[in-house]
Amino acid sequence: MSDSDPKAIWNGRYARQALACDEDWLQAWDALLPRSGTALDLGCGDGLETTRLLDRGLAVTAVDISVQALARARQRNPQAQHRRADARELVGMADSSFDLVLAHLSLHYFDRADSLRAFAEVARVLKPQGLLLAGLNADDDVNYGAPADASGWGLTMVDGLPKQFFTEAKLLELLTATSLQAVQLRKRESLRYGAPKSLWELVARKTGA
Repeated sequence: MSDSDPKAIWNGRYARQALACDEDWLQAWDALLPRSGTALDLGCGDGLETTRLLDRGLAVTAVDISVQALARARQRNPQAQHRRADARELVGMADSSFDLVLAHLSLHYFDRADSLRAFAEVARVLKPQGLLLAGLNADDDVNYGAPADASGWGLTMVDGLPKQFFTEAKLLELLTATSLQAVQLRKRESLRYGAPKSLWELVARKTGA
């Protein structure tokens, strides 16, 4: 595995230090989120969101591509299930098995084809009427590498990792291609990593009975 491999980069980062400040941004979505059932924390990182989901009474499966992230997350939340998985191929996860998929800053590393694969996988594992809550790089996230023109699907290299920066049109394109229907889509500013970060927060529901 080379040093340019995303898994190697994330393992190195998580081996050195915690990467994020705890930011209780989920509180803003309290009225929409379930208080029982099953949740998938997709790209769990340090496990900050997993903790919040467990506190809500959800049974949580937390996944990440980084073994170092999973080691941190297991230590923080031993009552959750932890698995190594890629958002584009959620191997071993059954169809219609989660009431909620939380993907906070984990679905913006792909080109158009792989973004479609990842959103299709989210739709597959969600139960009918289940919710996706995602935070994604916004097109004006200039402090964290957003290009001058983010309208296309090209990736931007930032600190050794390819990143996607989303316009509203690109997000809606992904939803249109799946069985996910937007409930809310809004921008907000996060201070989770120090400098202000512009991101989209998306809530989408899986359609069907």
